[in-house]
Formats: sequence, C-alpha cells, structure tokens
Amino acid sequence: MTPEDYYRGQFKPRQAAMFDMRIKSLEWMLACFKKGTIRSRTIIGLIPITQLNDLLEYLVDLERYEECSIVKEIIDTIYNKTKTKTNL
Repeated sequence: MTPEDYYRGQFKPRQAAMFDMRIKSLEWMLACFKKGTIRSRTIIGLIPITQLNDLLEYLVDLERYEECSIVKEIIDTIYNKTKTKTNL
C-alpha cells in the first residue's frame, strides 16, 4: 500500500483492525483522564455510550476479556459516575 492508496481511500482496514485501534486509543484516553489532562465532558461529547456498548459486546463475543476491562472501566468511571452526579 502506498501513501496515495491510503489518501484516496483505496485502503480499507478490516473491522477487527479498526476495533484494535479503537481499544488502543481508548486505553490512552483513560490514562489521560486519570492524569487529569482530559475532562469527562469532553469524552462524553466525543464518544457515545452506544459505541462503547457495541465494542464491549464485540469483545465479549471474541472472548477478549483483557480489552473488555478497559472499556468497562471507561463506562464505570466516566459515564456511570456522571449519571449519578446529575441524579442528585
């Protein structure tokens, strides 16, 4: 694959590769959140909870439980924590 193929959109990554890239970026994002360099409102605004749930179901089907823990931790620490704050 040449850079021109990638630029013109002739390169189509597999769905599994896309999910792997997403897991790595989510892991990085969680680390940034824990360091305090990114806010929860930013994460919630950029990543819908439905996408995380779909990714979690996909990982469970493949029995990739180590990656499931990353997605589950994001849901628990960012999304569920925000819901309990707004309910009070």
